[in-house]
Amino acid sequence: MQPSLVAGMRRMINTKLQPTRVKYVAPKDQIQMWRIVRGDEVFITSGKEKGKTGTVKKVLRSLNSLLITDRNMVTKHIRPQAEDPTKATKIQIEAPIHVSNVSLIDPQTRQPVKTHYRAIVDATTGQSERKRFVVGTEVEVPKPKADIAKYKLERVDSPKDTSAKDAREVTFIPDINVPPFPSSSILDELRNPYSKFR
Repeated sequence: MQPSLVAGMRRMINTKLQPTRVKYVAPKDQIQMWRIVRGDEVFITSGKEKGKTGTVKKVLRSLNSLLITDRNMVTKHIRPQAEDPTKATKIQIEAPIHVSNVSLIDPQTRQPVKTHYRAIVDATTGQSERKRFVVGTEVEVPKPKADIAKYKLERVDSPKDTSAKDAREVTFIPDINVPPFPSSSILDELRNPYSKFR
């Protein structure tokens, strides 16, 4: 057999044996304005999970992909750990799905739809806010509310923290007769000791 044919066969076999991975996305090809955020309910339009719905677990912006809860599951082999070197395990995890293979769900019709952003001005505050709407309609697709309690941490004072009483204490009273500069001794310490202008 010709060497080039053998090399081509080896290349083909190695490609088939390699696991499927998400391809690298160059920064210029990454999506700049995302219409899908974590917590959204989406409809999978293609792939082995086609026709199913799920909740977005994580947005992989650098890969233009999403992780959807309990969808596109793959088996991951875990090497033996130091606790038990003889035991290897297998777990099921979510694999990324490209954002082009999912669509947001219309909150009224429960059908996959295309969305776009519109600038809506709040009547009370007068501030402009971007909101998602179904293309060609006035139906808004609200963003899911973040679970604030999940990220709220209880504050615990440490010995090195400044007390609230000390922080509220007034230590400087401005006076029109006294310039707001430190004393001459402090300024002398701040000057360069090796300067010829000292």
